[in-house]
Amino acid sequence: MAEKSQAYALFDLDYTLIPHDTLLLFCNYVLQKHRFRILYLLFFAPVATLAAFGLVSSGTLKRFFLAFLWGLPAEKLDFYARDFVQRSVLPRMYPSMLEILRGHQEAGRTVVLTTAAPDLYAPYIAESLGLSHCYATRILRSPRMPLLCRLEGKNNKNLEKMHRMASILPPQVATALAEDLDWKRPEYPESVKLAGSYAYSDSPADLAILRIVEFAAVVNPESASYIAEARQKGWAILQPAKPFGGLPGKLWLMVRQMLGFYPLEPERKQ
Repeated sequence: MAEKSQAYALFDLDYTLIPHDTLLLFCNYVLQKHRFRILYLLFFAPVATLAAFGLVSSGTLKRFFLAFLWGLPAEKLDFYARDFVQRSVLPRMYPSMLEILRGHQEAGRTVVLTTAAPDLYAPYIAESLGLSHCYATRILRSPRMPLLCRLEGKNNKNLEKMHRMASILPPQVATALAEDLDWKRPEYPESVKLAGSYAYSDSPADLAILRIVEFAAVVNPESASYIAEARQKGWAILQPAKPFGGLPGKLWLMVRQMLGFYPLEPERKQ
């Protein structure tokens, strides 16, 4: 078991700390500055259709989606990323989830942001939250963004999140990863579990990080099997208020972001 001094709090980003897919939000941000970039859909749409039938991986789909950044100089892209985080991301985060994150920081736990979002902007979110550990999908950098970018390593999703964090986790976890432990099983050996540690996610794709900690929480879960496992194991089920109602509202919001017609900043309450 992990020592008390090695307690962690592992946070997913999209639909966990914020009720949005941040990559769609970033697309919305860029399209509002360069309307002609909506033409990226001509490149992306055919691949999205293939992905719907399971013929394209999530990493490949992400590479094609990032075509909305084609040709942007590295300096401008970095400026946009920093501004995007301040204007579109931080103000939209769930206040209750931020309060939980702050509580873990104050308790001295190692707080980690681990997300499939690209490292074009994810590190700036972590920096703004005062986090020293951020793991995101790594995009190969170049002076100008290519039409089809390349990933450095795998999409930071599923078990990849555990592999990416291995260097900061206790040795027994890194050893288990190296020995190809069956991480898809619902029960993990006690020897690899992180005592006194927490994990938060909205998605079944993050079951690996939820099952390895002592205290797990699912955020606005949608999958029936995911909810069933959470209830069976006594995981917390958190339901902060979302800016959309049900699946139709979520899909409409996503479409508006992909087309660049979603508010750049949230409306300020009177």
